Amino acid sequence: MKARKYALPALLLMLLSGCLSVYSNTRLVDVKPDTEKAARPPYQSVVVGLLVDHEIRPLLEHAIVDRLRDRGIDAHAALDVYGHKGIEGKSRDYLAQRMRDEDFDSAVAIHLLDKKVEDVHVGGGASSQAPVTAGLTMQPETFGPDFFITETLYVTRTDFWDVAQQAIVWQGTTVTANQRGLEAGAEKFADTIADGLITAGLFQAQ
Repeated sequence: MKARKYALPALLLMLLSGCLSVYSNTRLVDVKPDTEKAARPPYQSVVVGLLVDHEIRPLLEHAIVDRLRDRGIDAHAALDVYGHKGIEGKSRDYLAQRMRDEDFDSAVAIHLLDKKVEDVHVGGGASSQAPVTAGLTMQPETFGPDFFITETLYVTRTDFWDVAQQAIVWQGTTVTANQRGLEAGAEKFADTIADGLITAGLFQAQ
């Protein structure tokens, strides 16, 4: 069972390390609608939680919340509602009741499945210009003929939870490639998550 659990992240890292350049950001690579039960959209109020104890958690939670709010969706960060301990170790019954108490009808839970750091060799002509880094700067960076960039690949899974049904009704896997880390690509990561949820028809965006 454990082998199957890690098979997808490992395979995605292997495949995408060759086709995601160091200048890329987040891509939604796998979607599973109606994962445990059929979704009942549109959902009205959602809480967003990053299920990892890391200093980047508030940045990513609030970035996703901001993107959803920009689209007219009532979204809240789990950190603001439930604090640093969050929902770890709690049963579905308990979580559903807590969310109902806060008037949430849905939740977004983001899991970090895998992380890989590798040095990527980039070759080119003398003083060649590397492509503009997506979402990070508007200025191209100039390098010599040959150089290495440390690229970090992150695989995450987003579970969309229907509170009333106590079930995951949508699931999406994303891969992020960013030589400056996931924190630097937070805006693109948040946009990809928000766009995926809206494209799935889970919310009625305004």
